[in-house]
Formats: sequence, structure tokens, C-alpha cells
Amino acid sequence: MLKSIAANKRSIFYGVLVGLGLLFGLQILKDYGPKEYVYTICGIMLIVFFEIYLNWRYATRILRQVDLPTINVYSLWSHILNHIMLPVLLLLSVSGFIFFHRDDLVRVIVIVLVSIVFVTLFINIRSYYEDEFRVEEKTRYIYEIMKLVIFFFGLNLVISIEVFWGIDIWISAFLVSLLVIILGMLLIYRKNQFELVQIIYIVLSASIIAVLFLVLHNLEVLMLGINVIIFLVFYFLFSLLNHRLERTLTKEIFIEYGLILLFAFLLFSGIS
Repeated sequence: MLKSIAANKRSIFYGVLVGLGLLFGLQILKDYGPKEYVYTICGIMLIVFFEIYLNWRYATRILRQVDLPTINVYSLWSHILNHIMLPVLLLLSVSGFIFFHRDDLVRVIVIVLVSIVFVTLFINIRSYYEDEFRVEEKTRYIYEIMKLVIFFFGLNLVISIEVFWGIDIWISAFLVSLLVIILGMLLIYRKNQFELVQIIYIVLSASIIAVLFLVLHNLEVLMLGINVIIFLVFYFLFSLLNHRLERTLTKEIFIEYGLILLFAFLLFSGIS
């Protein structure tokens, strides 16, 4: 345990620093306002980019010293998308949730969880650039978790903007479907399976979610209900896609996820 902490102390430091930055941003939002809050979030993004740059710079120097080849260009480009775009989307979606949500306890819990996500992400990035395959393999799951977190809070952000700022429902549906497409493209690109059939699946998934979003609005479902239902459908569709990419999709897995989705709907309907 202590050995693991010592080996990843810089990743832990910067992950905690991101969390402290979000807490500071929350206080800035209360004391000053939205403009200063946006400046704070931009500062946190610079911290994230700086840590990623340090990982790349340090790893490149170490690999050259021991006369080992650096990461190839194609693999590096694939990971740049995940190392840059995913953290940016995560920060934007979470900062949007913090901005619109009014319960401070929930805000703090979310910030703590996001800090843990960033710690794990930084460990994975460091191990990738330093060619530590075992550590990179063990922490690779963080990308799937980040996509779920991004979609949940991103969806919440779109709904909040729609409620508080009155944007058109069709624009909201488009933004939600666009988020699905972005996350899906990042997934298949990282898995090196950027093929037509996968792209079609992602576009169809985005269309299904957009239509469902519009239908739930027309049925005047509560915003919380829309958030939960859309997220469950996203989880179902992307879990199937992930299994398909890993070539582990079977009839039993499909039925299992379908039953989970059905029971979740029934449970939510009973609660509401």
C-alpha cells in the first residue's frame, strides 16, 4: 500500500489538487460569481494539462536514457484524444453540475469522487508513457468510468441549461446526441476498431437517445426521471458496444443487461 502510494505520489498529488481546485471554485462561485468561477475552471484545466505534459516529458527522457523506443505516433495520437478530450469533457460536465446544483453536500461528494477518478487517470497516463504495462492494464477501466460520468453530468448540464436558460428542446436533444457520438467515437478509436459498422451503431444509439429525450419531454416526465432513464439507456447501449469491441458479447450478456435495464425502469416507475 505504502509502496504503491510512493510510486504514484505525483499522480495522487495532482488528482487531489484538481479536487481542491474544484472546492476552491465552488467557494469562488458563492463569493463572487459565474465569471470568476469560469476562470477557476480554466486554471484547473491548466493543472491537468501540466500533469499530462510532465508525464510525457519525464517518460520520454527516461526511455531515452535506458535506450528504449518511445511510444509510436499512431498509438500516441489515439491516447492524446483520451488524455486531452476526456479530462476536458469531465471537467466541463462536473463544473456545470456544480454550477447549477444547489446542495453543497452533493457537490462535495461529487468533487471527492471526481478527484479519485483523476488520480486513477493520472496513474494510467503515467504508466502508459513509462511503458509500465501491468499498471496501465489494471487502471485501463478508468476510461469507461469516465465516459459514464461524463455522460451523466453532461446530460444533467444540458437539462439544467434548458430549464434555467430556456434553450429549445431540439437543441437540447442535439447536444445530448452529439455527446453520445463524441464518447462513442473516442471508445472505438481507443479500441482501434474505427469501422463503418461501429460508427453506424454509435449514430443509431445517438438517434435513439435523442428521440427518447424528446418523447420523455413530450410526456412531461420530471427532469430527474429524464436524466435517470436516458442514462440507463446510454449505459445499456454502450455496454453492448464495449462487449462487442472486446468480442465478449453473448446472448446471455445481452439478456442480463436487458433485464437490468427493465428492472431499473420498473424500480424507478415504482418510486416515482
